Amino acid sequence: MTGLRTVSPLEITDSVLIAQPPLEDSAVAWTAGSWPQGSRVRYQHQVYQAGAAVNDAVPPPDNPTLWIKVGPTNTWALFNGRTSQSSKFNATASYRFRFGQAVDAVSAIGLVDAQSIRVRVVDPTYGTVYDKALTVGLAPETADWWEWHFGEWTPTGALGLFTGLPAYPQADVLVDFTGTTQMEVGNLILGNAKEWGHGVQMGASVGIQDFSKKTLDEFGNRVLVERTYIGWADMSVPIRRGEITAIKNYMARNRARPILFLGSQDIEALNVFGIAKDWSVSIEYFDYSMFAIQLEEV
Repeated sequence: MTGLRTVSPLEITDSVLIAQPPLEDSAVAWTAGSWPQGSRVRYQHQVYQAGAAVNDAVPPPDNPTLWIKVGPTNTWALFNGRTSQSSKFNATASYRFRFGQAVDAVSAIGLVDAQSIRVRVVDPTYGTVYDKALTVGLAPETADWWEWHFGEWTPTGALGLFTGLPAYPQADVLVDFTGTTQMEVGNLILGNAKEWGHGVQMGASVGIQDFSKKTLDEFGNRVLVERTYIGWADMSVPIRRGEITAIKNYMARNRARPILFLGSQDIEALNVFGIAKDWSVSIEYFDYSMFAIQLEEV
């Protein structure tokens, strides 16, 4: 196992997002005037639905009694920090960002029917300083000939992780997706990676919290209703004495924000985009302490 790395997503705003897919959403842009009940409009990258007939000049966010917030627009859904909402694309999608600061990590998660991701860093003075593509298609669950020919193939490289981007603060970051006509992207994360400690210890655990219904009726028949679930991971990381205060402050700053936690390079289940349900630092030795964290997906 490797050291624990974290990536805090940078905020995406209109000034940062230079280019995006041309059709933001099927909902039309809101304008003052008349809207029949059930109309869907978009305003400031959010979709609203009219709960009743509307005839006024009040923007949807300021008129919650008539406008019901549905969620982010399609091309902005992958920035909302939730895995339950994704952006849907017809085979291709391209984004261009200009943060005005260095960005050294890009990750796409929750990929469905995606085949490849390309990340480029283009500086106005030095041109293209980084250009890398990653295949994120399907692969056998285990490496043997039977699984290759007859087994179930599942997505590989589902994190779509790019790290070590060169530090060019004035450069643009371009992200291109290629896939099928049913392609979906759950989250696109851009930020700067931090590394903590000496490595995730053996004994880490992963699992899911299942919200499905599993009961017995009065006749003893099993009633199963599939519902959603959230993944979780528990891990411990030995950290240096000088990291104790830094990691406490980092976790406090991000106490209500999702973070990309990267616990392993080869065990994908230990890589979680989520929140820290609980964490603590146990000061066990003079030079080293134990950072224990419980993660839940968002």
